[in-house]
Amino acid sequence: MPSRKFSPQEMKRLLGHAYRPPPRAKRNRGHTGTDGGQEWTVAEMEKLGTMPDEETARLLRRTRSSVASKRQKLGIASFRPWLRPWTKAELRLLGKWTDVEVARRTGHSEYAAGTKRRKLGLAKVDPKCRPWTKRDDALLGRFPDKVVAQRTKRTVSGVRARRSLLGMGDLFERNPDWTPAQDKLLGTAPDDEIARQLKRTKLAVQQRRVKLGIPIRSRFRHYWTKAEEALLGTMSDGLLAKRLRVTPYAVFARRQFLGIAPAAEPYRSWSAPEEALLGTKPDDVLARGLGRTEVGVALHRRGLHISAYGRKAAS
Repeated sequence: MPSRKFSPQEMKRLLGHAYRPPPRAKRNRGHTGTDGGQEWTVAEMEKLGTMPDEETARLLRRTRSSVASKRQKLGIASFRPWLRPWTKAELRLLGKWTDVEVARRTGHSEYAAGTKRRKLGLAKVDPKCRPWTKRDDALLGRFPDKVVAQRTKRTVSGVRARRSLLGMGDLFERNPDWTPAQDKLLGTAPDDEIARQLKRTKLAVQQRRVKLGIPIRSRFRHYWTKAEEALLGTMSDGLLAKRLRVTPYAVFARRQFLGIAPAAEPYRSWSAPEEALLGTKPDDVLARGLGRTEVGVALHRRGLHISAYGRKAAS
């Protein structure tokens, strides 16, 4: 009776942790596809480069990657002209002519020319960009960039880039040094107003003010002068607020901060018709109609022993 052959799963159930599966056969990572690691013959290598790699792979029953790898190792150019290696003479054209012209002269594609040029770290040749002459370079540093751009018929950014390439600093400073008179203006008005007066940027004014330690002046906050503070307590907060064009609360807060008592309201005597109205309406309504305070109406009513509106008089 022939012996039974157990499967790996059955052997693992029978032996438990003592079971060790047999080692797997190692794959040959050097070759993929249908090559099977077979050696290249002379006849097969002679066909490399005579046709596209895809057709060579089908003919030799190999993968395209193995055909391309073998061809590149042997230094055989690709059947397609845009995949062939660059010659030294072709490489000398890169960076001197445009990618389109290099592609036309060498037979490579424009994309291949651009890719090779960038790989070599060469700048792109722009047909619209004229090379700088010694006469053009002589203007740099003598005149501002805007003037040089007008004379050489270039852009200001192009002139600035050329000057930076030659290691020339900004000889014509666009923002001159600050004068003592300009420094005194900082903090007297909002930064944008000072910038318009001095013909500078708001950022430049802000940086200068912060450097000098000058606090910002906001247009949304009232800055009290000594003359304005002297008026506090001499009139009502509402009247002073109208005169200074601020809110009554701003006047009240400033007066409280300085410890100034409010101005005494002028006493207005009660007339007989006004007293006759006491108790006929609520105190707040009557106060608005008479131009008095609700507290003043209530105190005068109680002084005359008049009951509040809606209450019966005590017998």
